[in-house]
Amino acid sequence: MVDELATREKFNPVFVKLGDMVGAARDAFNRHSSASLDQVKKIYGELISEIKGLMDDLGNLAAKAPENQKASLIRLQSILTHLQMVGDNLEALSTPLARKIKEGVLFSDKAVGQANQLFDHLAGLLRSILDALKTDNEFLKRYILEEGQRLTQSCNAFATEHEDRLIEGLCLPQAAPLFLALLNGLRTAGHHAVAIAKILSQKQ
Repeated sequence: MVDELATREKFNPVFVKLGDMVGAARDAFNRHSSASLDQVKKIYGELISEIKGLMDDLGNLAAKAPENQKASLIRLQSILTHLQMVGDNLEALSTPLARKIKEGVLFSDKAVGQANQLFDHLAGLLRSILDALKTDNEFLKRYILEEGQRLTQSCNAFATEHEDRLIEGLCLPQAAPLFLALLNGLRTAGHHAVAIAKILSQKQ
């Protein structure tokens, strides 16, 4: 018999590292901090190692588990895969952030505010996913689904607004591709949050 609650508790370090990546990426964005950018990459390496170990553990448990528990463990593996892809997208932000820092590209106050709003939104989503994973709370599952969708919608809306500002000459041309790359990475992270919510909502 597999203690599934204890197994879910093992996800804690993964969420800590994802939260740290969000914070480091945000600092790199706001402060033009190369040190924070290096932290994003360092934490990503640690995250991948953590996920690999946990994925191996889940595979071993699934191989030995009774039939009525195998599906649940496979769902946890699927969630872990989506969490890795959130990490992949956060690490991919290193490219536009590195260029922003190297070239000293400045964004409009509005774009800075929108980016910080999205970083906050993603950090909150990750905390909610961990809570839902531990508690199996139906309200939290619905909340994650709705907020994940709202994050992706915000990214789309901000991209449209940014393109309009570019046409109107209200932002620097060199800032546009960097901001849009940032939005794309955060939007994709939102898609994975929605996917996780759907997996959590599947019948046991």
